[in-house]
Amino acid sequence: MHFSRALASIAAAIACLPQAAAAQLSAPPIPSVLPGVAKISAANAAGVLRYCEKNSLVSSTSADALLGQFANKLDVKSPEYLAGLGGQIRGDAGKNFSIGGAPSYLRLQACSMVLEQARTFPTVR
Repeated sequence: MHFSRALASIAAAIACLPQAAAAQLSAPPIPSVLPGVAKISAANAAGVLRYCEKNSLVSSTSADALLGQFANKLDVKSPEYLAGLGGQIRGDAGKNFSIGGAPSYLRLQACSMVLEQARTFPTVR
């Protein structure tokens, strides 16, 4: 008797699986907490890369190669650069992001995004 009741419970649970899977697939997307960086300033990107390099979030070889090309063109006292040095990404549409307060996987992703965007700057080509 107990076996048939347990078997019926298992069958009922299995029957619900397709509905649960469909509910997960139809859920609205989770917005990214990371800002867009398509319009990040060169000064902020350079500061962020220095921050990321100092905290071992990007390869120093990659960061130095890019930053060397910016060295003579940046105002290292600008608010944008200083914000970047403090780990603040000044993202698109005013969306800012603090790298230091984020989980490690987001810190790495944020630094990688800025590094990739910095490679597209005209001064880097």
